[in-house]
Amino acid sequence: MDETKRWDFFIVHAFQDASHIAKPLCDALNAKGPMSWYSDYSLKAGDKIGPLIDFGLARSRFGIVILSKQFLEMRWPQDELNDLAVREVDGKKVILPVWHKVGFRDVYDHSPVLADRVAISTEKGLEYTVKRLWDVAEQPSSLDGIGGP
Repeated sequence: MDETKRWDFFIVHAFQDASHIAKPLCDALNAKGPMSWYSDYSLKAGDKIGPLIDFGLARSRFGIVILSKQFLEMRWPQDELNDLAVREVDGKKVILPVWHKVGFRDVYDHSPVLADRVAISTEKGLEYTVKRLWDVAEQPSSLDGIGGP
């Protein structure tokens, strides 16, 4: 592993969301310039998953958490979310929630803390979502938030 490697974004998602939102989002972000850690690009056959995910999480500025019904039902992405939450100290924002085909009630019923964060909804399209995330990456230091929807 290249210890100097860094990413702007680490994309946390449920496996079921890979092809229709996570991969297109990663590709669109990478096309604009920010580097995104994404499992399909970072994990190879035979790799031990845990250490590589930890490596990517520790070297990413932000964690994009794609909240979908599948995500809210699974344990594995929750572990990654918890790892990101630990990094949010002294007002530093690390977790960037992206709501994919879920609403406030879905998220609130699962996690009132996540529901209380400003999120980007994929309802407005991939281009809008990428622009909002790109705006965050361009800010020079820790953030107070990502603004309104």
